[in-house]
Amino acid sequence: MTFRFKLFKALTGINLFITGFFLLLNLTSMLMGAFGQGLVSIVMFGGVFIHAILSAYLQRSLQEPGFTLKENTPGGIRIMGGYSILVGAFMLIGAIAIFAYKDLYLKEVANQMTDEQLRQLDSMKGLMGKIITAMQIFLFLYGSSIIVNALLSLSFLQQWKKKQEDDKHIDLDLDA
Repeated sequence: MTFRFKLFKALTGINLFITGFFLLLNLTSMLMGAFGQGLVSIVMFGGVFIHAILSAYLQRSLQEPGFTLKENTPGGIRIMGGYSILVGAFMLIGAIAIFAYKDLYLKEVANQMTDEQLRQLDSMKGLMGKIITAMQIFLFLYGSSIIVNALLSLSFLQQWKKKQEDDKHIDLDLDA
């Protein structure tokens, strides 16, 4: 196994785990009454989750010669791969926005608070800054993980298609 394929397998597993967690979290929030927000998040993370599942099938097909992909799987990998790249790009943009506007966000939060809440905010300002930085780092790493996984899946899909074409040419030559 090459490093690229190991990375592809690792990122697929990570994306399945994290995205599955967010899907369950959003499904729970939908059941508790936040239907609109939960539905948008489920659609967003659902596409990434489906892509990770299709990527796992592609990996199995590449590792086990006897395992064949369904007819619509390559098209699904392309479509969901493009969608996953968009979701990952939105996460990267979010991380950059947090970096650029963190102080402005904290000021806006402070403007909407009462005096008592503002005193509590001052005592927790360092903690809030750390939480926001952690959120920024998470968005950057997770968005990058989604994008790299999608690009690797599209690359390995091309290899799979080439392998399928080579196998068809060999079969055609044997039948002649």
